[in-house]
Amino acid sequence: MFSEKMGLTLLFSLLVWLGATLFFVFFGPLVLVSPYRQHFLPPFLLLEVATGVVLYVVFVLFRRLDPSPYAAVRLGVVGSAVGLILDTFVIWNKGVFFAGLPDEQLLAFVIWMAFAYGLYLLLPLLTGKKGTPF
Repeated sequence: MFSEKMGLTLLFSLLVWLGATLFFVFFGPLVLVSPYRQHFLPPFLLLEVATGVVLYVVFVLFRRLDPSPYAAVRLGVVGSAVGLILDTFVIWNKGVFFAGLPDEQLLAFVIWMAFAYGLYLLLPLLTGKKGTPF
């Protein structure tokens, strides 16, 4: 059943996805490095650390709006599901969303995305209340 908490979770999920997508639409050519370059790992890790910090802040803000015990876990799961579904269509229609990105940078985006969704699922473990099963 759809509840107010699920509505808030879906809203945050869409906002996180939209923010990340718009960031890469506007700044992708500047921050995405070809994975075929010898020094791909340092900029990739820096981008993932920044992503982790932003996601951590999102989880902390979400926990203030929804103090229920599993709110962060719900956001991690629902947000990952919503984002992955929407990103499927973004990548499928790369000419619309990422027209300026060469294939190597699109691959770098997909690599970033896979790691970022792992963070999206794992970070709730750090922001959850005591007494959660994690």
